[in-house]
Parts: sequence; structure tokens; C-alpha cells
Amino acid sequence: MSAREPHKSEIQDKNLGKKKLLWILILGLPVILSFVAVKIVWNNLLPTLPSFEKLESIEPRLITKIYDKDSILVHEFYVEKRIWTPIDSIPDFVKNAVIATEDRKFWSHWGMNLLAIPSAVVESMQKGTKLRGASSLTQQLAKLLFLTPERSITRKIREAMTAIRIERTYTKEEILEFYLNEVYLAGGNYGFQSAGQFYFGRPLDSLSIPEVAVLAGMLQRPEAYRPDKKPDAAFARRNTVLFAMRDAGYITDEQYNEFVKTPLNVKEREDVGTLSPYYMEEVRKYLENKYGENSLYSDGISVYSTIDQNAQTIVEKAAQEQLAKVDKRLRLRAIYKLGFAKKYGISVDSVLANFDSLYNDFSLQVLAKDSLKVQFPDSVRYHKGQVAVILIENETGAIRAMVGGKNFNESKWNRAVQSLRQPGSSFKPFVYATAMDNGASPCDSVNDAPITIPDPVDTAKYWRPGNYSKEFKGMMTYRKALGLSQNLPAIQVGLKYGFNNVVNYARKFGIRRAPLQAVPSLALGSVGATLMEMTSAYTVFPNGGNRIEPYYIEQITGKNGEVIEKNYKVEHEVLKKPSAYLMVSMLQTVNTSGTAAKIWASGFHHPSGGKTGTTNDYIDAWYIGFTKQYTMGVWIGTDDPYTMGPGHTGTEDALPVWLNSMPAIHKDLPELQFAVPAGVVSRRVCNYTGKAAGAYCSAVTSCLYSAGHSDIGNCDGNHFAVKQESEATIFGSGTNNAPKANGKTRQVF
Repeated sequence: MSAREPHKSEIQDKNLGKKKLLWILILGLPVILSFVAVKIVWNNLLPTLPSFEKLESIEPRLITKIYDKDSILVHEFYVEKRIWTPIDSIPDFVKNAVIATEDRKFWSHWGMNLLAIPSAVVESMQKGTKLRGASSLTQQLAKLLFLTPERSITRKIREAMTAIRIERTYTKEEILEFYLNEVYLAGGNYGFQSAGQFYFGRPLDSLSIPEVAVLAGMLQRPEAYRPDKKPDAAFARRNTVLFAMRDAGYITDEQYNEFVKTPLNVKEREDVGTLSPYYMEEVRKYLENKYGENSLYSDGISVYSTIDQNAQTIVEKAAQEQLAKVDKRLRLRAIYKLGFAKKYGISVDSVLANFDSLYNDFSLQVLAKDSLKVQFPDSVRYHKGQVAVILIENETGAIRAMVGGKNFNESKWNRAVQSLRQPGSSFKPFVYATAMDNGASPCDSVNDAPITIPDPVDTAKYWRPGNYSKEFKGMMTYRKALGLSQNLPAIQVGLKYGFNNVVNYARKFGIRRAPLQAVPSLALGSVGATLMEMTSAYTVFPNGGNRIEPYYIEQITGKNGEVIEKNYKVEHEVLKKPSAYLMVSMLQTVNTSGTAAKIWASGFHHPSGGKTGTTNDYIDAWYIGFTKQYTMGVWIGTDDPYTMGPGHTGTEDALPVWLNSMPAIHKDLPELQFAVPAGVVSRRVCNYTGKAAGAYCSAVTSCLYSAGHSDIGNCDGNHFAVKQESEATIFGSGTNNAPKANGKTRQVF
């Protein structure tokens, strides 16, 4: 049986099938090739995309905020100024303004707008221009967080791929929250909250729709649409955003017509300097050293510091005003020493007015001539004056104010905590404190007379110290010797109680940065110490013998409010309470009738004590003083240890800063007395015999002792046999300090 011939219709169907297959191949091949290409591109670019772990742990850089003692914001540390705001705290009209302008399909797309990107590519190829934007908010976020701003097809593909992965990792609300907190809005501001406060001076939730529209308009070109610098461009761009919001149905026609007429209302900002930049730098260094740079500039921590804005303002003003006076005297000295007026044939006032240029010109001329160098030594050249101040609250140890120099922008060196300078006579209280803690009394006697001390290394050499006044006053009490800041008595007290003991006590007082040698010159402050060390040491006296570690920070909290660090009082016992009170009593005498008598004379009658200090050749000037509430230390000098010239003493240079600060700081504070602790004994002493006064003693003095050290014997009333000797013992021969025999009791100096 022969095979049947195929029917004509069957042949036609077969041919039709072949044609269909051909068309499928023709039409499907590009799709297949496109799929393969996409797969190849995807596989090649996939390793360059951020990992899911990185996507899931996005941590934006946040501001570290510094608050003062009253929790008022005073400073910020940041690389990117950002105030993170949760999506629930962002008003809907902020979200609407952004979505209407940047991505109206945000809530419905899966990371990218497929129609927007091809049109942008075609436009770029046709016009030969750079690829324009057409990115969804998610793509923009991908670029902000992980990619470069480069405009290329490869980067655009990576952007789209990253956006898809972001959409798979986060919800739409989380993506929008990231975006609204991450975008850059000029002026160093990142995110809408920071920008809103920067440009309009109010939190984001209190801004109006037109104000938010200004911020949304800046997304396209932040610097070009800054409302504070480009108001016209910002105004026009804002109205474009308002039009988009109306077009998207987020605002009504009536609102649009009203809003487009609204002025920008940008807040005017004053360029103000950082409150106490030296203080803030110490806080910055502490945070960076303990927690690292990344934490300091990224973690959004809140630091509650100890600084008192009012006290800081007062102290800075007093320091700068006094430094200006000191610096003028330093310039005048250079004018006379170097012959400026004679050289230029003009008045001293004219030289002062043009000092810097004339000084530099004259210096170069003189130094160019080797033969004249000897006439122009460093010791007589002009060296710029500097100042440092520390204010410590006694009860807590909190540092309430700090000045580290004349100008932080010119020099970051903090002279309050970094400079080791000789404290001069301001060291003497540690010598007398050693004596008081070992049984001495302010009424004990010492001879202010010349002494010769052999050199401990070279016995052929001798040291013959003198007094600032070049005079010797004979026998005097410890109280008087400290009040007048006589050098010889301080040395002899140190010799009596041992300079090894003085070194040990100085260490307990907190003088630790520099080595201390147990030599007689130590009594005169021949050691390096910082102003911070010295000021903290003086708090021992008003604090009843205890030193509290000074500190800058009360508490540090994380961005979610968790406590990271909290300060607790760290206290060290230095002196017995009776000894501390005896020193307070002696140092009060300094402020009433001694080298710091200007304080009492000025009318500042808060009970206070302190000590001036002047080093050899007038290189350093100090005053450290305390009330019951505060201790303030002041140093004035030059960075290079050169003489400032005669008259630049602690009394003349440093004391005025204290005196011009403390009355204002204590304005509303009570005049607190220093309480007399148990263990302090007051005895009436016969001025003629130096023994406990009896019934027949007519001239007596009230003297203070520590309990157990007040056995001085009793006077029998027979004064005539011992009158000359005892008067010299108590008050010093050749002086008129002995009280009249009038039966009254008084405190001797």
C-alpha cells in the first residue's frame, strides 16, 4: 500500500509553523540577548554593590552636642551637621513636598522608575550631554549612602541595583526616614531638621509649608538655592515646589495662591565665636582619646559639661582687658629699650599705634647688623603677653570657666593646662601647710634675716637668697611672713620641717607634672607647674583639707538617651581639717593686709584667701585665690620665658583679673564664712612673753593652734625681765607692729 500524499492544507500549516518559529526567534532573540546581557552585567557589578550586612547597618554621622551646666546647648562637634529625626516626628507636608518634587511614584515603585531612566538615557545619547537625573528617592539614597556622584551609565545601573536591594531590606517609611535625614542642604547641614533650624531658626515640626518648600527645592542644587545667599533663586525654586505640590494634590489652589506670595523669612544669624574654645578643645581631646574619633564625630552623643556661660563671659572679659593693659606696658618697654621713638623721630603714641610694622622693620634692621646684636638681646625684645585663667567650684571640683590664651585661632596651645611655669611665691602656701600639718601655728616665729646655704653638689658655692623688697625685717610670725611674701622665712620654715616633707605634701596637693627636688629653692617655687595643678591644689584650703579632682564633664548620653559616662566626686585627703583652717586664716591675711590687700580695699568682702606669685626677673605673674564657693587661678606672662620687666608682679598683673571677675561671679551668692572645725584651739597670748596670757597681761594677741600643739606655757605676769626679748620674738625687732598695752585683743599680721 503506497504512502498517502500530504494534503495541501497540511503543507500550509507546516509552513505557517516554521514562519511562527522564525518570527519567535527574530523577536525573542533580542529579549534573550538582553536577558543574558543583563545577567552578565548583574554578575559583574554584583560584587561591587554594598553587602546586605552593610545595608542592614546604616549608621549616619550625627552631631555631638555639648551642653553647659544648665543643659543649654553651647557647642557642637560634627563632620556632617545632622539632627536625626524619626519618620513619625516628621510632618506629612514635609514628606509630601519631597515626594511631589522628586518621586511621585515613591509609594508604588520597587526601587526605580522604569520609564524615567530610559528617557534620560535616550536624551543623553541624542543631545550628547551628561546623563541627567531621573532617579527615584531610593536611588538617590543609594547614591548618598554608597555611591559617587559620577554620572555614567555604569554608575546608574549600580544605583538602580543598590536601590532594589535597599527596597528589599527596608520598608518605604524607613527609606523615607533615611532620605530626609541624609540629604545635604548646604551650609554644612545634612537632613531637613538641621537645615530647618539653620535657615529658619525653628524645629522642623514648627515650619510652615512655604518654608519646607524652600528646603525641598534645595534638593536639586543645594548651594544654588540657598535662601540666605541666593534669595531670588530660592524664592523662584520654592514656588516651583509649591506648584508641584498643588499638581500632586497635596495643597489646594487657594493655599498655592497664598503661599507663592509669602516672603522667605530666613533667620538672620550672627557669627559668634565658640564659648571658651580652649575649654571645648579639652572636651574634644578627652572624648577623642577615650571613645575615638568616629564616636566623637558620628555617634550623636550628648555631653553635659561643667562650663558656666555667665562665669566664662565674665572671666574672658576681665582676662582680655587686663592682658591689653599688660601688653601695652610690654610694648612701651620695647619702645624705650630699643629706641623706637628716637629711631623714627615720632611720638610714643604714634609708635604704639603702628607698633607691629615698626617693630618688625626695626628688628630686621638691627638683627641684620652683627655688631648690634648685643644691643638687642632677647631679654629686652618685645614678647607678646599671654593669659590663662581657671575657675573651679570648690564643693564639686567642676571647672566652671577657662581661658587658655589670648586668641585660640592664633594659638591652640592651652596655657591653663599645658604650660609648665614656675609658680614663684604662690608655692609658699604648700611650705607653710607642711608646717601647720605638723604642729606649727600661724603665731610661731621665724627670723627674716640673711642666710647662706651651701651648694649640696659644689661646696665651694653658696646660695644667698634675698627678698623681693631687698629688705630684711627680722623676727616675725608665720602669718606675717606669708602675708608679706618674704622669701627668707619660707626657706627657713622649709628647712625646719624638711624639704622632703614639702615635696611629699606638694605631690598630695596635686603638683605632679614636673619633678620636685627637695632643695631650699623649692620654697620659692623653683618648679614647673600648670595653672590647673596650682588652682586645684588651692581648693584644698576652702575644702577643709581635701582635694577634689577637677573635671569637665558631668555626664555623657547616647543618641537614645542611655548613660555612657557619669562623673562621680573623687576626693583626696591632703591636710588635717585643723591644718587646712589655719592655712585659710593665714591666706585671708594676704587678702586683707598683705600682697593682695587690694581685694579687701576694693570692697569685695566675701571671706577670701589667696597668694600672689612673681618669679625671678618678672617672668611669670600669678594670683590664686578662693572664697568658700570658688577658687580661681590666674597666670600672666609670655610664651617664651623672658622677663616682662620690673613691676610685672602677681599683684600688678594677675590679681586684677581675679578682682575684676569674682565680685560679678559672687553677685547673688551669700557671704559664706569658713567654718572653724573641731581641733582648732584659740588662745590669748601675751605679746611680751609669747606665753598663754594670764590675769596681769595687758597686751595680748589671739593665736590659733591645732589641738595637741597649744601647750605654750603660762605667763606669770613678770613682763619687765623679758620685755625686749619677747617683743622681738613675737613682732620682729625694729618694727612698730607691737600692739599698745591697752588691754585689747587683736589678731596679729
